[in-house]
Amino acid sequence: MRYLLLLLALMAAGPARADGFTPSAEDKLVQQGRALLAREYPETMRHMARQDGFGGPSSPPIARAMLSDAPELVAAAKAKMSVEKLGDRMWLVRFPYVNVALVETRTGLLLFDTGYAAIGPALVELIPTLSKKPLTHIVVSHVHVDHAYGWPALKAKWPKVKTITSDLFPAMAAKEVRLGGSIGRLNNQPLPLQPSTVDRLPKADIFVRDRLSLMIGGERFELFHAPGETEEQMWMALPGRGAIFTADYYQGFLPNAGNGKRIMRHVDEWAAALRAMAAFKPALLMPMHGAPVSDAVEVKRRLTILAKALEHVSAETVRRLNDGERKDVIAATIAWPKRFAEEPTLDAQYNRPEDISRMVSMRWTGWWDGVPGHFAALPFEAEAKEAIRLAGGIDALDRRARELLPSDPKLAARLADWAFFGEPENPVALRLTVDVYMARLAEPDMPVQEGLVYFDQAAKARAMLQQLGRQPNP
Repeated sequence: MRYLLLLLALMAAGPARADGFTPSAEDKLVQQGRALLAREYPETMRHMARQDGFGGPSSPPIARAMLSDAPELVAAAKAKMSVEKLGDRMWLVRFPYVNVALVETRTGLLLFDTGYAAIGPALVELIPTLSKKPLTHIVVSHVHVDHAYGWPALKAKWPKVKTITSDLFPAMAAKEVRLGGSIGRLNNQPLPLQPSTVDRLPKADIFVRDRLSLMIGGERFELFHAPGETEEQMWMALPGRGAIFTADYYQGFLPNAGNGKRIMRHVDEWAAALRAMAAFKPALLMPMHGAPVSDAVEVKRRLTILAKALEHVSAETVRRLNDGERKDVIAATIAWPKRFAEEPTLDAQYNRPEDISRMVSMRWTGWWDGVPGHFAALPFEAEAKEAIRLAGGIDALDRRARELLPSDPKLAARLADWAFFGEPENPVALRLTVDVYMARLAEPDMPVQEGLVYFDQAAKARAMLQQLGRQPNP
C-alpha cells in the first residue's frame, strides 16, 4: 500500500499554514486525476514509488508538505530519523529525503544544513541528547526547501547561533518567494504553504564569497561557494578530521543537474567543485542525500567519476553546438560511455544525461531550439489543431499514436500532445493522453522528474474524462 499512499499524499492538500498562493482550477483538476489514477493503475504506481526517498527513507506526509512544521510531520520525521556517529565527534542525522550533519568542537556545535520545516523541531529535541554543548554555528548550503526551512526552530532555541550562507543567499531567497507559485507547483508542494515573504528563510550573520576559512573551537573550517544545483550553493571541508560536507553536489546517483522544471544548474562549476573536494583527499564524505562514504579511496573515486561524467556531457554538448548541431539533436543523441552507464553512483533515477545536455545548451545559447518557425511565439494549441487536421482527424491521430507506442513511445507522446492540446474536450484525445503517459510511466528506466511530468499530464486528462462522464478504459 505504500505506493498508493504516496500518490494519494501527493494529491491531498497540505497541513494548514496559509501563506502565499492559491491553487488554480487546473491544479485542482490534476489533484483529482492523481487520485483516480492511483486507484486504477496500482502496478504503475508501485513502479513510480520505487525510487521514493531520494537516497533515504520515504514519508508520504512529509513529501507533500516540506514547508510545514505541523506536529504530525515533526513526529513523522522523528519516527524515521537515524543517527550515525562518524569519525571524531561528528554525526550524520538522516531523515526522510535528506540528511544534516553535526560537528562538535571544543567550544560548541556546528550544524551543516537544517532540513525541511519539520526537521527543525526534531533537531531541537535531538541535539542536546548528542552533546551538552550549545549550537554556535549553522551552515546553510543553499535555499532549497529540504535544506533551509528547519532554520526558524533552531534559531528560536539557540538565538545566539551564528548562521553562515553564501553572499548570494539573500537574492536567491527573494527569487524563491517571487516564483513561489511556480516552484510549489513543479515540486508537487501545496501552494498555500509556499512563502510569500523571506521571513522563514535563514538570515546570515556571516557571508561566504568564493571561500572563507573560519577558526571555530580551535579548528579550521573551510567553506567554499561553488554554483551547482543553485547559484549560491556551498560545501564545507574540515581538514583536521579529513571530512567533507557535500551539500547537493554528490547525491549517490546521477545528480539533479538537468532538472527541466527548476532554475539554471551550473554543470561546469559543479564538476569543478567535485574535483576541489577530491583534492582535499578526504577520508569521510558526509552527503545531504544518501549514505556516507568512509573510505578515502572510494570517496575520491566517486567524486572523480561524477566530475568526469558532468565534464563529458558539457564538453560534448559545447563541441557539437560549435559544430552547428541543433540542441534537440545533441540531447537526443548524447554519448553516454559504458563506464558511466554501468556506474551505480551515476544511476539516472532522477534525471538523464540528455537532460543535463539540455541544461548546458540552455545556459550558453538561450531559449531558441534552432527550428526557424519556433522563433516566433505561437501557442502550441494552434500547431496541434493543424496537426490533427493534416492527420485526417482525431481518430487517425489516435490510431497512429497507438501504433507507435510499443516501438517509439517518445514519438507517440508527441502525437498524444497534439491530440490533447488540439481537442482538449474530445474523449478520444483524453483517453489517448492517459494511455500513452501511463505507458511511459511504466517504462523500466523512467526517472523521477520526467515521470512526474507524465503523471500530471495523465492525471489532468483523466479528471477531464470524468468531467465528461466517461468511464475509464485502461
